[in-house]
Amino acid sequence: MNKAYRIIFHIDLNAFFASCEIALNPALKDIPLGIGGSSGKGVLTTANYAARKYGVSSAMSVGEARRLCPQLKLLPVNFPLYKEKSQQFFDYLATYTDQIEPASIDEGYVDMTDYLDGKDALSVAKKIQSDLKRQFSLPCSIGIAPNRFLAKMASDYEKPEGITVFRKRTVKTMLWPMPIEAMHGIGKKTVPNLKLLGIHTIGDLATYDDPDKLSKFLGNSTESFVQKAWGHDPTPVDASRQGSHQSIGQSKTYDPPLMGYVDALNALEALTFRVQERLVEADLKAKSIAVSWRDEAFKTTSKQFSFSFHTDALDELWFEAERLFDTLFEERPIALLSVSVSNLEQKDRLVTQIDIYDVDQYPSKHEALEDTLSKINRHYQKSVLKKGTSDDPS
Repeated sequence: MNKAYRIIFHIDLNAFFASCEIALNPALKDIPLGIGGSSGKGVLTTANYAARKYGVSSAMSVGEARRLCPQLKLLPVNFPLYKEKSQQFFDYLATYTDQIEPASIDEGYVDMTDYLDGKDALSVAKKIQSDLKRQFSLPCSIGIAPNRFLAKMASDYEKPEGITVFRKRTVKTMLWPMPIEAMHGIGKKTVPNLKLLGIHTIGDLATYDDPDKLSKFLGNSTESFVQKAWGHDPTPVDASRQGSHQSIGQSKTYDPPLMGYVDALNALEALTFRVQERLVEADLKAKSIAVSWRDEAFKTTSKQFSFSFHTDALDELWFEAERLFDTLFEERPIALLSVSVSNLEQKDRLVTQIDIYDVDQYPSKHEALEDTLSKINRHYQKSVLKKGTSDDPS
């Protein structure tokens, strides 16, 4: 049934790795529990809520966690168990609908529109939450909203085990007061820059009146973020979103894993450079770019961005790759890092639309600059030069 409105659930399993261990051994339920770093080194992948009461959190070093909570019990990562419980989770959701889009091993978007025809969404959400905990010992938070973005924000609104409804008419009262760092998709690196512009809340972003300044930090995603701040997100739940496409990708495994943001960013830049080089060598341009990384527990996190145009420009690809990684980054060891581009097209089959106001600088100067930058960077085997911006208003 094709309805004019959608009802989207975002279901997020709480402290997933720890919940799996408690499901296996219920005696752990009230014990402060940390997963990972069982040798006494490294960082935690997850901490249960009993541990979080002491300030312990995921991505925290084991030493710091033990200082905050001396009685913390450490368990090694048990990925086969987590994979099994994740399968139970998604198999259960499939008893309602096949309109399920996994976002990671422990969360997913579910389009409940057709299933809920005539049913109360809140009652169904309560049943899902109860069943997951009773049948599989998997506590969860659920967000209910008319689109994916609001559903995700709603599921984060009350944890653990909350159920929150976001409606378009409550965006100003519920969404706008939230701090900008809570906005899904805004990365840790971007937050300080937005605050320099006076943007401290999601409402500040929604009502900011200088899109040119915003675009310096949000790039081609500026309009998308502003629309989401107003509660708009046209992206449908798509179970086949991760389907295969013609693509060019570059990935690398790291042993020992990458431990810090700067090292990871340098590695990402090298991968992006090589992807761009392969695009140029193949006379192709790409319309989409994706970044993914995997931790030592084999948990993979990824994100994709689609341009409004095809490109092989290093500065454009790197800007989005860096922004995507910034939204994904967590203080966990990175065992694999990947950059890929898709929706490829041969250069000679693309027709460039030239704006009459840019005709004096495009295409000759732009293409000459890109060609020069690419040649210099290829010579040095890294991105030593990047295109800047002019302060000349003329």
